[in-house]
Amino acid sequence: MRAASTGLAGFLEVAADAVASSTAELNRLDGFAGDGDLGITMAAAARALKEVLAANEKAESEALLAACGAAIARHAPSTSGTLVATGFLRAAKVVGEPGGGGVETLAGAFQAAQEAIQARGKAAVGDRTIVDGLQAVCTSLQGSSSAGLSLTEALRAAAQAAVAATDATAAMEPRIGRASWVPDRAKGHPDAGCAMLAIALRAVADGAGD
Repeated sequence: MRAASTGLAGFLEVAADAVASSTAELNRLDGFAGDGDLGITMAAAARALKEVLAANEKAESEALLAACGAAIARHAPSTSGTLVATGFLRAAKVVGEPGGGGVETLAGAFQAAQEAIQARGKAAVGDRTIVDGLQAVCTSLQGSSSAGLSLTEALRAAAQAAVAATDATAAMEPRIGRASWVPDRAKGHPDAGCAMLAIALRAVADGAGD
């Protein structure tokens, strides 16, 4: 069973709005260890995503996620944009598979996205990147699926896991990318990519029904 595209579209729109509204904060966090433009890049990705949603109101989940990934790749062609696009494209393949549904499918989609982003970005858990947040979310969703939690309950737990993972990155030393060049600047500040994931999931969880 495929996830309902109308529900997915709503979640994606809420996430895009939250990320776009956090442009300044994401730029600030990225400035401690990167170019300070993650917020600008992700705002462009959010605009591209919303254009896809508006043009594909009746698309099924697989096609919708694939279209979002392709649009982000075109309109936010930076390292971070490419990684996010890669995650969307890989997740699309999972939601299009027969069987499963609900929390189980969501967990599989996030797992696929994490694996794709790790492979593309050459990052591992503990390197202080968005991968740390994705790992926490995947673990949470898998636990929620095993426990038989509702989608709303699973989303809220995943959002909490993403926030906790983001906070934990503040004590980590960056091991990859530009941040690894200036580890002292990053110390004490959470990873911007993890923060972006937490912002998006928290907004979706807050907007989910009971």
